[in-house]
Amino acid sequence: MKRKTSIRSSLTGGLKVAGSALFLGMFALVPTASAGEANLTRFGPKAYDRDRGAPTIDSAEFRAIEGPAELVLQDDGIVNARIKVNGQVVAGPKDFRGDGELVVPLYLYPENTIEVSVAGKPGGTLGVRVTQFTESSINVRAKMYFGINTSSMERQRAFYSTLGLNGEIFPAGPPSCEGFAQSLGFEKDYLIFVALTSLTGGPPWIDTVQFRGDSFRDDPPYAKLNHIGMAYATYATTDLDGDYDYLRGRGVEFVSAPATAPNGERFAFLKDQDGTYLKLIEESGDKTAGPDLVRLVNTNMNVADLERSREFYRLLGFTVEADGSQYGGGSFAEAHGFDHPIEFEGVDVSLPGDPAPLGDNEGTLQLRQWKTPFNFAPPYDGKVNHLGIDRIAFYVDDLNATIREMTRLGFEDQLIGPFGGGSVAGGIGIVFYYDPDGIKVEFWGPVFEPNPDNACPPTPNPYPGYPDN
Repeated sequence: MKRKTSIRSSLTGGLKVAGSALFLGMFALVPTASAGEANLTRFGPKAYDRDRGAPTIDSAEFRAIEGPAELVLQDDGIVNARIKVNGQVVAGPKDFRGDGELVVPLYLYPENTIEVSVAGKPGGTLGVRVTQFTESSINVRAKMYFGINTSSMERQRAFYSTLGLNGEIFPAGPPSCEGFAQSLGFEKDYLIFVALTSLTGGPPWIDTVQFRGDSFRDDPPYAKLNHIGMAYATYATTDLDGDYDYLRGRGVEFVSAPATAPNGERFAFLKDQDGTYLKLIEESGDKTAGPDLVRLVNTNMNVADLERSREFYRLLGFTVEADGSQYGGGSFAEAHGFDHPIEFEGVDVSLPGDPAPLGDNEGTLQLRQWKTPFNFAPPYDGKVNHLGIDRIAFYVDDLNATIREMTRLGFEDQLIGPFGGGSVAGGIGIVFYYDPDGIKVEFWGPVFEPNPDNACPPTPNPYPGYPDN
C-alpha cells in the first residue's frame, strides 16, 4: 500500500444518415493513429459519510479488464473502515489514520464486486475510487455531429437560417426505421423528421430531430448551464456585438449582452425556440451586415468528476488538452444566467487533428465540473426523444471492430442497443453508449460485418411539395 499526505480534490460523488451511399464517395480512408491510453475509473468516485448509528455499508458490481488496478482511498477523518474487492479484504481499520490518501494495488477480472463498510465515531468522509490503466484501439477520427431535438422542424430550420447555418441535408433519414430505433433504445419503432445542418452542408453538423406521435417526450432542455450532461455547443463569430444586435432584432433570445470571461474570451449565450442553449464566442475576421458565424468550436459536457471523464475521452483518442477552469462574478456570471459568482474546473480535450475521411478532426469537447453552483441532477435517462442537446457522434473506421473493442474494455453495460444501419458491407452504421455520466456517445462509421435486417425504407418527402432526396 502507498500512503500520501494530501487528499485529491475530485471527490464528488437516428436519426442518422440512412442513405449512406450519399457519403461513401466522400471517404478517403488513411492509416489509423496509435491506440489511446487512459487511467480509467472503474468504480466511483463515491464518498461515504460516517453518521451516527449503524455503520455505513455499500456494495456494488463493476466491469473491468482482467489485470492490475488500484484502489484509491481518500481518508478525511475516517479511522475505522473495511474494503472488500471480490470477497477479499484489501483495506481494514489498521490502514486508516484519518488523513491522507491510501493507494492499494488490486487485481481485477471482467466482473468484480466491491463492499465498503465505514464504522467508528460519527464524522468524516471516505472517498473510494478504483482505477485501471487501459489501452484502446478505438481511435476516434472525427466529430460528426451533436444532436438537438426540437418540437418543430420547420421553426428550427428557420432558426438555423437566421444564424446563417444554411448548409442542410433534409430529409437526412427515413421517418421510421426499426433498426435505428433499436440502436436508440426504443422497444418499438419511432416516427421522426430529421435534418443535418451546418455552415457548409458538410460535417460537423447539428443532427436535428423532431420526434412525433407516441415517440415524442416533451421533457424540456436543461434550464441552467450547470446541469450535468450536454448543455450547449459553441460557435465562433467574427462580429459578436453585431450578431447580438442582428439576432435580437429577429427575435432570438439571449441570456445577456456579450460579456468578457476572466480568460479574456468574449461570449454570449442564446436560446432556440425550445430553450436549447448555444454559445457564441468572438474571434478575428471580416464583419458583414448579417450573421458572421464561421465555425463550430466545441461541444460542452458538464461532468460530475473531471478526472473520470477526462480519462474516458482520452481512451477514445482525445489526447490534446487545454485548461478551462474559471471563476468570476458580475457580468461573467450573469451571462451564464446566475446572479452570484460561479466556478468550474475544466479542460478542453481534442483529437490530435490527424487526417480524417469526414468531419471535424479535432472535435473539441469542453469538459466542465461545476463547483458553484453545483447541480446534482443527472443527465436525461432512457431514450433520446426529449427536447434539447442530447448526443454526440464520432467517426470510426470500422464500427464492428469498435463494438468489439468497447466490449473488451468492459463497457458492455453502457451499450444502449444493437448497431443500426449497416445493412450492406461498407454501409454506414451507428451504435450508442453511455459515457461515465450517462451522456449518449454515438460511434458512426462503416460496417464490414453487415446486418441485412437493419435495412431502412427509402426516405420519403417530409412535407408536401418538398423535392425528392
